[in-house]
Amino acid sequence: MFHTLHNVKISALRTAVPANEIRLEDEIHFYGGSVKKITRLRATLGMDRRRVCPPDVTASDLCAHAALSLLDAVPDARQAIDALIFVSQMPDWHQPATACELQHRLGLTRHCAAFDVNQGCTGYIYGLWLSASLIASGAARQVLVLVGDAHPSERDIRNRITAPVFGDGGSATLLARDENAAPMSFGLGTDGSGFETIIIPAGKARIPFLREHAENERLVRDITDPYGNIWQLGDTYMDGGAVFNFTMDVVPEHLHYALEYASIGPTDIDWLILHQANKQIVESVAAKAGFPEDRAPWQSFSKYGNLASASIPVALCDVFGQRAPGKVLMSGYGIGLSWGSCLCNIDAWDCAAPIDYEPDPKRPTRQQRIERWEQIIMGEMTRHD
Repeated sequence: MFHTLHNVKISALRTAVPANEIRLEDEIHFYGGSVKKITRLRATLGMDRRRVCPPDVTASDLCAHAALSLLDAVPDARQAIDALIFVSQMPDWHQPATACELQHRLGLTRHCAAFDVNQGCTGYIYGLWLSASLIASGAARQVLVLVGDAHPSERDIRNRITAPVFGDGGSATLLARDENAAPMSFGLGTDGSGFETIIIPAGKARIPFLREHAENERLVRDITDPYGNIWQLGDTYMDGGAVFNFTMDVVPEHLHYALEYASIGPTDIDWLILHQANKQIVESVAAKAGFPEDRAPWQSFSKYGNLASASIPVALCDVFGQRAPGKVLMSGYGIGLSWGSCLCNIDAWDCAAPIDYEPDPKRPTRQQRIERWEQIIMGEMTRHD
């Protein structure tokens, strides 16, 4: 599905990553103390460092931090934003939508629509597509899309497939109506036959946690795979080989179709910004699609890790900072299985390098939140106390 939307521009972008950094050397004991193994991982996959949230910090905290920085830079937007979209695999609540709380936290008007979208590594493209569609249709004039993921409680550092790869990050992008804006082209696709390739098997309606705690024992026990990695059914499971094969089979061809739809070639694109899965995947996709290596950066993966839905916006901020990138083809791919691209021209915007997020020391802990809700339910305090 390829189509073009008109009269929409990306006017501002901010991103935030946790200040807490973990390097491969910090976990060398998981590699048998072998410096050679770490050196090989750096050379082949680009693994080096990742940013990880401390306890009690969520994706919405990172996105809100990015959004507040954006609103400081574009203060007139706060009263003009018609819709807020929060794209994440890790919302704060089962219900209501985390976007509702974010509308209040950011001081947006009560006339602002707010809703969540559950999407992973293609999430930034989905967020841009939804926002641009609202603006192009006339349903909104300015849309703030917050895209991010944070999984501190879902990662077992003993698992060397997922733990050393994924980091945490959040982003805030402001899209606005502009009759002089260059067209934005989108292409999206899904192959749900591979939905189990990346999945958290337990915790929702299909395999729920039950009220009888004994019934949940199998959901939280350690399961060891043939390579010694530890999994639980409430953790993110990923078949790395299947993900790589899917990416190589689908994404380069999709990029060819995107260029064909726009009647241009790889040399007409200033930058190819791919989901930062790892160095090997970015370089392989770019080469197979016919893009020069120096126009498809992967280095933000090495600095921050695979940030899932936030990887593309963090890469944009990391590579360009305050510079405008020009004609950009962005592409995300992964969980679902899903993929998508956005071709746009960014000749002016308000952007900055990724911001370090330091948690507020006064923020409530998990235990304090539990105690508060116990007191509310027992009538010992109100929600407004």
